[in-house]
Amino acid sequence: MALVKWSAGDIISAREANDFGIRKGSESDIAGIPSADAEDGSILYNTTSQCPQVYITASADERGSLLCYIGADSNEVTQTGVTPLEVKSLSYIKDVDGFKGQFLRIIAELKSSDASDFAHLRVRTDGGGGDDLDLTTNSTTEVILTGTIDISGKSLGRHTIEFFIDDGTGDTVTQRELEVWGL
Repeated sequence: MALVKWSAGDIISAREANDFGIRKGSESDIAGIPSADAEDGSILYNTTSQCPQVYITASADERGSLLCYIGADSNEVTQTGVTPLEVKSLSYIKDVDGFKGQFLRIIAELKSSDASDFAHLRVRTDGGGGDDLDLTTNSTTEVILTGTIDISGKSLGRHTIEFFIDDGTGDTVTQRELEVWGL
């Protein structure tokens, strides 16, 4: 995949805009772009991580993700038991003039007190009874888990995101850092 740059005097047509616009490719496609063919500010769409990125030569990994910050919580919460317990919630507004994203990216820190079973961070939206996302680990040290929820079908207006934790055998689950990003 080659990243073609605009030059002075270029005429914009539908075909040229496609050739010179946002590039789309997998992580390996994007990593293979020669540095001479990419400039700071070049926009890319990474199909592996499913998010737009901007090329930044001064950064360690040369790319930064373009996401909309929805909210975060760093309070440590625990739950001992098999019944999911709501421990955190966030709300957001989907609006034509503000955030009108199609996905929510959930990034969370989670651990279990017992490696023989899985700790769950269950994510539900708008008070729904079913899990929109279930992040799991059996690690006894904090691990960072990431998942994506499709919100393309959500109407404009206020929405809630509820976070529940539990463990299949009743061990203790600990959840601390939580971030929600929109794209």
